[in-house]
Amino acid sequence: MSLIGNICSSLCPELNGETKNRESVRAIDASIRFPLLSLIKSAIVWLIIATIFGLIASIKLHSPSFFGDSSILTYGKVEPVFWNALIYGWLFNAGITCAVFLLARLGGTTAGLGIFLTIAITLWNVAVGFGIIGILAGEQLPYQWLEFPAFVGPVLFTAFVGIGLWCMLTFRARIHRTSFASQWWIIAALFSFAWIYTTAQMMLVCFPAQGAIQTLVNSWYVENVFGLFIAPFTFATILYLLPKTLGAPVVGHKYNTFLAFWSWLLFASFSGVASMAHGPIPVWVSSVGVIASFGLLLPATTLSIQFLSSLFQRFSVIWDSATARFLLAGCIAFVVLMYLKVFGALRSSQGVTQFSVYDSGLWYLAFFGFAGMVFTGASLFILPRLLNKELPSSTLVDLQFWAQSMGVIIVSIGLISGGEQQGALLNQSTADTLVIVKTMRSSFFMITTGLTFILVGAVANAITYFWLLISDRSESEQSVSLIKEAPELEYNAS
Repeated sequence: MSLIGNICSSLCPELNGETKNRESVRAIDASIRFPLLSLIKSAIVWLIIATIFGLIASIKLHSPSFFGDSSILTYGKVEPVFWNALIYGWLFNAGITCAVFLLARLGGTTAGLGIFLTIAITLWNVAVGFGIIGILAGEQLPYQWLEFPAFVGPVLFTAFVGIGLWCMLTFRARIHRTSFASQWWIIAALFSFAWIYTTAQMMLVCFPAQGAIQTLVNSWYVENVFGLFIAPFTFATILYLLPKTLGAPVVGHKYNTFLAFWSWLLFASFSGVASMAHGPIPVWVSSVGVIASFGLLLPATTLSIQFLSSLFQRFSVIWDSATARFLLAGCIAFVVLMYLKVFGALRSSQGVTQFSVYDSGLWYLAFFGFAGMVFTGASLFILPRLLNKELPSSTLVDLQFWAQSMGVIIVSIGLISGGEQQGALLNQSTADTLVIVKTMRSSFFMITTGLTFILVGAVANAITYFWLLISDRSESEQSVSLIKEAPELEYNAS
């Protein structure tokens, strides 16, 4: 079959045999196939772009002359480009991919309007692209993870409203009236992002607050991008994929999921202000953040026990499933991340790490290790079901897994341990900036090495996607339902 024919066959598969018994599922997949493929493709492209800019930024830390003659590729531009492309490009598209797929599958139907969803997705990615160009042109705003030029914010919000509206219509149109825990997390994430993004834009861009309040709002926004948006999407994905890949329900879901859901939303929404300890704000404000950070131990421990107990209960299945492997790595990263974040919120800890690269190490662990691993595993679960094709190469999947895992480990160790060392040196009364920079060179080399591994994994992911899209469907894939789906193990966690 020709290349064009293979692509058309992927987008509109004609199946026979046993697949006729699953017409409703296939109809759902058909209605969301094009938007999901667009989201996955966008996520892959943005991951590669973000990692390339991250590599440039990391190389500049130990080799300042790298692209030293380029006014566009200065460190002050490539670093915010990296974080914004990572969050609004890769993680947003990957998270919405999981949200759309889960809402459609768990609800048993979609709201239709696939063209409307695709337009909203395209608008979002175009706005992110203009935001990146704006930063490189020197028009960035001075707020962490909100560096896009002011005109980009309203466009992003409009696109998000379109995507959120489609998700809400699909949830409302669901056939299965019982709600599942994954749906709770998705709906909470959608409403939370609309709230925190609007608040941050209003108080920092449209009607800027005065003085230290700007820093307080920015810190609150940064923490909640993870705590109330990315993390809930990740939890929803794990809770759906664990029973699907392992063939057994999540351990303790009937008793603990409700508690974990509400306690996470409560404490995560306040924990961001803990980073303002020792700052020019009332002490009680940062104390609330510290208390909320420790409150996260409750949902984090509950969810960790649920996830890891479920995985280790069926450990023999993990290495036979690409998705389960990524879920295991993501869950382990979550456990490490949460205990580092919680105990790092102590005033004594912040006295050492507050002005170091320690927090950057935690964000790498959160985005590449926790959310990144889970979303990557989800894409390997979703793609074969959308296209009714097997993954083209297990070697590529293995390369992607180990490269991303090694990259996360190397970068996280380099930044977290280096941050503690940097903070200790800064606190010395005889602190010498040149000595500190020379001492940190090994940590900066580790960042470059780790991001190189991550880039290799991202390229392997891209090859897998496009190979799967253009490959010919075998005779067995055309005649039977290739994907033997696990029993319907989604559950009501009430």
